[in-house]
Amino acid sequence: MLKKYLKFPGLGIALLLIIFLVMQRGWFMGYQRNLQNKFYDYDSASSEIVIVAIDEKSLKPDALGPLTKWPRENYARAIGILNAHNAAAIGIDITFPDASAYGTEDDGSLAETLAANNNVVLAARYFFDEGKRRFEWPNRTILEAGPLLGWINIQLDNDGFVRSLPLFSQSDKGVIDAFSLALARIYLRAEPSDYHVTNGIFDFSDKIHIPAFARKDKTSGEDVNFMYINYFAQPNKFTHISFSDLLNENLVDKQGNHIDFRDKIVIIGPTAIDLQDDYLSPVSEGVRMPGVEIHANNVQTVITQKFLRDQSQMSLWLTILGFLMVNVIVLSFLKVRYAIPLALLEILGMLVGGIVAYEYRILVNVVYPILMILLSFMGTYLLRFITEQKERQFIEGAFGHYVNKDVVRQIKKDPHMLELGGAKRQITVFFSDIAGFTTVSEQLKPEDLVKFLNEYLGEMTEIIIGHQGTLDKYEGDAIMAFWNAPISQHDHQLHACMAALENQKRLAELRNKWAKLNLPELKVRIGLNSGEAVVGNMGSQNRFDYTAMGDNVNLASRLESINKQYGTYLIISESTYSAVKDQMVCRELDLIRVKGKTEPVRIYELLAKKEDETTETAAKLKTFAEGLALYREKKFTEAKGRFASLGDDDAPAKIFAQRCEEFINHSPAENWDGVWNFEVK
Repeated sequence: MLKKYLKFPGLGIALLLIIFLVMQRGWFMGYQRNLQNKFYDYDSASSEIVIVAIDEKSLKPDALGPLTKWPRENYARAIGILNAHNAAAIGIDITFPDASAYGTEDDGSLAETLAANNNVVLAARYFFDEGKRRFEWPNRTILEAGPLLGWINIQLDNDGFVRSLPLFSQSDKGVIDAFSLALARIYLRAEPSDYHVTNGIFDFSDKIHIPAFARKDKTSGEDVNFMYINYFAQPNKFTHISFSDLLNENLVDKQGNHIDFRDKIVIIGPTAIDLQDDYLSPVSEGVRMPGVEIHANNVQTVITQKFLRDQSQMSLWLTILGFLMVNVIVLSFLKVRYAIPLALLEILGMLVGGIVAYEYRILVNVVYPILMILLSFMGTYLLRFITEQKERQFIEGAFGHYVNKDVVRQIKKDPHMLELGGAKRQITVFFSDIAGFTTVSEQLKPEDLVKFLNEYLGEMTEIIIGHQGTLDKYEGDAIMAFWNAPISQHDHQLHACMAALENQKRLAELRNKWAKLNLPELKVRIGLNSGEAVVGNMGSQNRFDYTAMGDNVNLASRLESINKQYGTYLIISESTYSAVKDQMVCRELDLIRVKGKTEPVRIYELLAKKEDETTETAAKLKTFAEGLALYREKKFTEAKGRFASLGDDDAPAKIFAQRCEEFINHSPAENWDGVWNFEVK
């Protein structure tokens, strides 16, 4: 009897692994979001927020006409009227990227108004093109007025609903808040505390702390910090005034009630259906919400500090473990007719708990605990059935379908292959990635792309193996390899650099070949780093790989990506450079601090073998080194001259010249240490 019940702990572990896999993949989260939609308390739109609607009424020919024909003077007048009535903060949910059709003077009128009023936030947005972040700013005339800016980017969940917004983002103009946060800052007079997220909290100011969560952007692969929007109102529930009525100073809402703008947050934006700036929200109930109202809801979230946050992972797992332990123990002997009411009661309790938790603005995940209730119920009774019927032979056969036959044969030859784990070793790690691979893939048919990619990967891999490297893995078009494991190599840094240079040389030859076949041009970025890592068999008992892990592996990956920031294609770390500096031509690029690290890293561009260095290359490197030294001494004018002398063809020099220009105009902090911080991975 005891032997029979010893099987149930194993069942519990299996169910935990299933739940873990489901959570990792995000399966069934659609059901969670649909349930979450029912929790919002959406009948409390703030009276402190007014929407100036660019609506159908404003767009009529007898009013202001089509939006594309509006002069910028309209917005300047609107700002003047609102501030004459003592509005606290004004946001314009339009980006104005193009020059006015009515000439520079029209843009100038808006620019003058913006310069005279420091309580106005203009919209900007960013997007990704060929893996690079691009920005859509107001046009130059307006931008020269130095307006406050805020991102209007909207993030859709997989089901098309908007539940969160990016908090802030880095740009070439510095860190910029989300549009709604920028408005809240003006209204609350809240100076930024720090543009970092620590332990899931963004310090919006010294007194306001916003719960945040990170989500990997599908286009760029970088982590973006978001906050949940606490929806207070269904579509069209905020106070609205038509833009045309505002210009006519007919200050009434759509019900004819007078609007007092004193100390109000006013958001100007499109609401007309034809302008197609509307989205599904959790409180829509079939009616799409204008983007301007989504921003209004988020402004209210911040000024009321009624922030939503996810249930902590610890409490979620404790809930799941609680249901698992109770059910596996109790259901192992309870009859089915009693077990069904118990399971239904648990499910009902979980749903009620989710509703109650929302009152405390905690978004409790009810789907995964309910899934555990169902799985533990079904799993326990299935195991009881199998055990009681003594079908162990059948179970063993069934498990055989999930084990790779080739792996099984190898295990029979060498059982030690099942042992997992690794050892610390000094290695040199290689990462490469094709620049703009998405664009390349769009130019070819799938079958042609596979053939093209296989040729590229085959050529590059042959070079790596030829230089005694160990191929770790392919990730799409990316290659990871390392040296000094499993075979020891005293000069592994040199082998890695030789392979990297030969990769680029062979790629140049292949480009000539591919050009004749009308195939896309491939350029590849490579990052190398040397240091200690854990190397060995990693994975589970059923599936594992010989691979390397650790901070030094991650740094090599970061260096590959950082090539984009300097316009280079082969960056190595100082640890690699120190070992190869007598055999390789390198130039020091920068002293950087990558995201998530405190210690700076000195990086170098690997250019050639020593014997291939030309007099011209040596002269350029000398000039660049002089510029870099002046730059670190804060002699930015002289440094800019050195960098500029290298011409626009030298991408790193051009970038440093731009940095110098920025520091000439805006001096760095007194304690500036010359380290360049990267907030993206």
